Amino acid sequence: MKNIFDYKIWIFDLDGTLYHQLPVRLEMALRLIFYYAIRPHRLKELFMLKDYRNLREKRFKAEEKNFQKLQIELMTQKYKMDSSTVEKIIDRWLIKNPLKVIKRWQREKMLSTIKTQQSQGKTIIIYSDYPVVEKLQALDLNADYKFWSNDEIINCMKPNSKGLKNIIESLKLKREEILYVGDRDDRDKICAEGANVDYLDVNEFEKIISLGGDYEKR
Repeated sequence: MKNIFDYKIWIFDLDGTLYHQLPVRLEMALRLIFYYAIRPHRLKELFMLKDYRNLREKRFKAEEKNFQKLQIELMTQKYKMDSSTVEKIIDRWLIKNPLKVIKRWQREKMLSTIKTQQSQGKTIIIYSDYPVVEKLQALDLNADYKFWSNDEIINCMKPNSKGLKNIIESLKLKREEILYVGDRDDRDKICAEGANVDYLDVNEFEKIISLGGDYEKR
C-alpha cells in the first residue's frame, strides 16, 4: 500500500470510523435505561428498538428493495404501533439523540487531517449503512459526496460491494486513486475488497497520521 496521502480520494465509513463508537453506545444505553425506567408503560418501545437493530444486523447482507420500509412494517406488525410512531421512535433514539453524543467522542485529529487534505484538493466521500447528513453536521464535516444504504444507487448494506461499485461508477472514479477507511473488517474491508479498492482500518489510519503519514514506519 502506498502512502495514504498519495491517494486522491478518501472514502470513509461513518459510525465507529469518524467517532469512537463504544463510548457512544454506552452513553446511549444509559440514556435509554434512565428514560424508560421512569416510563415503564412505554417499555415496549425499548424492545422495539432492540429488535429493529437486531433485524438490521441479521439482514444486512440481504439486497432488498426498500428494506428500510420493510423493517418499519415488521416492527409495526409485531408491536402493534402505527408506522409513524415507529419511525419517530427510531429517529429519536438512533438518529437525533446520538447527535448530542458523537461530537464528544469524535476522532479529532483524524477529522482535522481530513479537513486539511480536503482544502488541499483531496476528494472526501462518506459512505455509511446509516443516515449521514445530520451526523456530519454534528461533526462539522462537509464531505464532497455523501451516501448511505437507502440511497437509490446503493440499496444494500455492507459488506455487499454493490453500493461502493455504484459510487465509483457514478462518480467516474479511478480505483487506484481510492483509499477506503473503515472500522469493521467483516463489513468495510470485505466491501472494499469486493470493489477492488485499497482498504485501511481506522486505527491504522490514525497511527499513520501520528507518524506523519509514513506507512513504512509502522
